[in-house]
Amino acid sequence: MTKTLTACGLMAVLCVVGELAYADVPTVADMIACNEEAREAVRGRTTSPNAKDEARAEDARKGGRNTTERTDATGTITQSPDPQIEGMDARGAKDAAYRAGYRVCMRRKGF
Repeated sequence: MTKTLTACGLMAVLCVVGELAYADVPTVADMIACNEEAREAVRGRTTSPNAKDEARAEDARKGGRNTTERTDATGTITQSPDPQIEGMDARGAKDAAYRAGYRVCMRRKGF
């Protein structure tokens, strides 16, 4: 009986830990929505870029030599040290306010 309870308890703990370790990945719809929201934020000047946004946007304007961000053939960022930037339109990445708007949107969606 004790072994059965211990095994059931262990399985319950593993299920809970497994759920906590699972990280959601943004969908294409999330990325499209956040790119649109970032464009609107730039137009309305409703974002406040931080120093990291400013530095990475400056680097993107210079061709991205100092960053590990990678883009695909469509110009979408597919790899970034900041997971809230993945899926961003690479043209928008050159604008610190766009970066800030995109990050805020992704954070609000839980990413």
